[in-house]
Amino acid sequence: MRISELFHSIQGEGHLTGKPMFFIRAQGCAVKCPIREVCDQPESLGFKGGTEYSPVELAELALQAVGPRGWVCLTGGEPAEHEDFDRVVAECRRRDLHINIQTSGMRRVNAPWDWCTVSPKGLVDELAMDFAQELKIVYTGQSAEVLRDYYERFSAWNYYLQPCWSGSGSNQQETLAMVYELNRLGLRFEFTAQWHKLLGVH
Repeated sequence: MRISELFHSIQGEGHLTGKPMFFIRAQGCAVKCPIREVCDQPESLGFKGGTEYSPVELAELALQAVGPRGWVCLTGGEPAEHEDFDRVVAECRRRDLHINIQTSGMRRVNAPWDWCTVSPKGLVDELAMDFAQELKIVYTGQSAEVLRDYYERFSAWNYYLQPCWSGSGSNQQETLAMVYELNRLGLRFEFTAQWHKLLGVH
């Protein structure tokens, strides 16, 4: 699998915030998403670059970092676009590791996960997935009607709205205002940030 970067840190977003994880960031993403120009991981978008690792190598590195029953986050880029993605998950499971998959939802994920985070990069009609433990939407000014569609037509345990970061900062206040408005309408969205950025950790 071609990898953009490997690192050991805490999860900084969504329901698993604060949990120590070994992050496997896949190199390459074919999704032409609305936030591609302000993607917070632009170096992982191209399919050139990165470093090749075998599934066994990745699983062993993860085990060394987090220990048995520790957490591994497969993110990107888009991990589901890689041929060896399922094998990486299988090797991690063989070592009794927990799997957090972070995906755009534009491809179906068949590999067994413990926690799946869909951060949609298309309208709900365009997604290949219709269930995950959490749906985490980067807020770029979507209307309440669009967000209602996600809430009513995508099945998740948790629904999050997250500020969009750019060179000038983030739209944190606008995101929080929309969370309040959605809850007023009966749509139980929660606010999440990229807390690792605020804490100054990788």
